[in-house]
Amino acid sequence: MKSPIQLFIAIAILLATATVAAQVYKWVDKDGQVQYSDTPPPPGATKAEAKKVDTGSVAPASTAPTLETRAKNFDKRRASEAEKDKKAAEAQKKADLDAENCKNANMRIRDIESGRPLKQLNEQGESVYMSDETRQADLTQARALAATSCKG
Repeated sequence: MKSPIQLFIAIAILLATATVAAQVYKWVDKDGQVQYSDTPPPPGATKAEAKKVDTGSVAPASTAPTLETRAKNFDKRRASEAEKDKKAAEAQKKADLDAENCKNANMRIRDIESGRPLKQLNEQGESVYMSDETRQADLTQARALAATSCKG
């Protein structure tokens, strides 16, 4: 059986969350001043009207987002985050590829500029020494790759 303290706490919580509606009266007095009160206006007041005012802490239904709207907003945020993650992954993949190309281009430049004889395969698949013209063309190509890949 529940203790009286637990019962008292449960009732207090229920009462604290209940929405309270109050009656407010608005009227114009004999001097032409607009008056507001929670008691009915005096008999001589003109243009008297009664209004219900919600004094609870819950936002009016018209301003609170619906469950459907909240779900759509959540889906939009999730799609946006997924798109950002995808772009970040693509950027990282490109950065990694650029770093690898930069490293390889710089190694190739060092090899060519070293002056030592370099071999390459000809059309028949035989290993032959690189000519000066081929060496210069290869160096130009490696420098162009380094220029595009070694940014930053």
